[in-house]
Amino acid sequence: MGKTALVVGATGLIGRELVEQLLEQERYDQVWIVVRRSKRWSHPKLHEVVGFEGMDEALPHIDDVYCALGTTIAVAGSRQAFKYVDLELPLEVARVAKQHGAARYAVVSAQGASLRSPFFYNRVKGELENGLKVFGFEHLIIARPSLLLGDREEFRLGEKAAEVVSRPLQPLLLDKLPDAAPIQALHVARALIMAAEEGQGIEVLTSGMMQRMSQ
Repeated sequence: MGKTALVVGATGLIGRELVEQLLEQERYDQVWIVVRRSKRWSHPKLHEVVGFEGMDEALPHIDDVYCALGTTIAVAGSRQAFKYVDLELPLEVARVAKQHGAARYAVVSAQGASLRSPFFYNRVKGELENGLKVFGFEHLIIARPSLLLGDREEFRLGEKAAEVVSRPLQPLLLDKLPDAAPIQALHVARALIMAAEEGQGIEVLTSGMMQRMSQ
């Protein structure tokens, strides 16, 4: 019997890559996603739960969780709404997944995540990382990517501007400051899946580490 993976944030930049790559993995027989609205994606391994409220009853036994939930304050509309998506939901998913047998939890955090950060975004990510440690997963994988590259469904002006400015500098950054270099979403997804194949304890993946793993 193969494993069962759960992906939340499946419609986002990294989430879409996770789903696509997980469906190709022989070690997974089932890939479950929890979404707000049905995506009607079709694949023999793929199963969908609509609405986070019903996931506790709908989900089967889960082995590995991949959490790519995330938004911005501008998109969410308020700090409270942002914290719901980036902090409260990932922790609720952890609680439910743990009850369903999950041993591994791989989460997309952010470069600079810290409870002591002067930036609200990074403080929330720090809260998330600390909160996940409480659940005692056999293997907690924390990805801290720098600027993400890829095609988003939603337009984010600040990130797009940063991407345009940083692209010409990427070769230099990769050579001298790999953790500061922009990283493709597909590389983050690939690194998370590779890390979840084995290991234990708490594992933190920087952008430079994920770049090397995905080569």
